[in-house]
Amino acid sequence: MIDRKKLHRLVDELPEEKLPRMDEFLRHLFDEEELELNDETKKEVDEARKRVKNGGYVTLNELLEESRDV
Repeated sequence: MIDRKKLHRLVDELPEEKLPRMDEFLRHLFDEEELELNDETKKEVDEARKRVKNGGYVTLNELLEESRDV
């Protein structure tokens, strides 16, 4: 499990050009409760939370790669 120090270190290591994308991503995390999600998205979020609870994860690089496709 990642702690704040490790997370801060990861953010510090991000190239400058990726900071805007990370800023947007983090803002979405904080605004999650305000989002109106459809049933399919709610199901996907629930499944993702279960995977994380069971030890599943994606690396920051994988997340950034996926976000390029959006």
